[in-house]
Amino acid sequence: MGSNNLTFAFGEKSPPYSSSLDDRATGLFPDLVQLTFRFIPGYTTEHVVVPWARAQYNVRLGLTDGLLTYPSEERQEYAIFSARPLFTQNFGHLVYSSDNPNIDLIESATSFTDLSSLTVIVEKGSQWEEDNIPEYLERVPGRSVKAMMHLLMLREAGDFMVQPAEDARFIARQLGYSKKLKIRKVDFIPNARIPFHIGVSRKLPAAMDVINQVDAVMQDAEFQSQLNILIESYR
Repeated sequence: MGSNNLTFAFGEKSPPYSSSLDDRATGLFPDLVQLTFRFIPGYTTEHVVVPWARAQYNVRLGLTDGLLTYPSEERQEYAIFSARPLFTQNFGHLVYSSDNPNIDLIESATSFTDLSSLTVIVEKGSQWEEDNIPEYLERVPGRSVKAMMHLLMLREAGDFMVQPAEDARFIARQLGYSKKLKIRKVDFIPNARIPFHIGVSRKLPAAMDVINQVDAVMQDAEFQSQLNILIESYR
């Protein structure tokens, strides 16, 4: 395999961001990487879909060339990341049903304190929710995002969820709840924005050249225009 042919790894069970369809990578993240390298003629990309832990492990060892993820300190030890994020996941949304009797309160709240009389549906084991949703809010846990949507829309076990708009719309459409789905963007949720950068294995000899070219592309007006259109298509 030539050095100008890069293999990017994506998680297999993270729709709408990445998943496997007929043994190929599908979702927003593979689409984002594909778009980026359409503007870099010196490189081509292949996409593989594997368990996320394996994807990171393979990039660490140099068995796979790159990924698109949050550039944590641990990941920066084995990968070089683009200066700017390709995508920013925004948890700053309240997700609720149009049938909720507390809809006026949800749509007027300016803080979590205003929602203290309501019940939030959370994902069981989510560290981000434990860290960023106040303990005084009554919680109903769901074992998955699908279970959470059923708890919200079908069983009416809680009043709202905190999720990115992309996730909420994807799951609601999949489960048939789109007509009842309401999403409100708010500015009082801490640590709501999670940046995702292109990262390339430090074991790749051309790693710095790849990242320099990615950084250059990010300055291109036409690329930014197409990037925004692509991201909006998932929202």
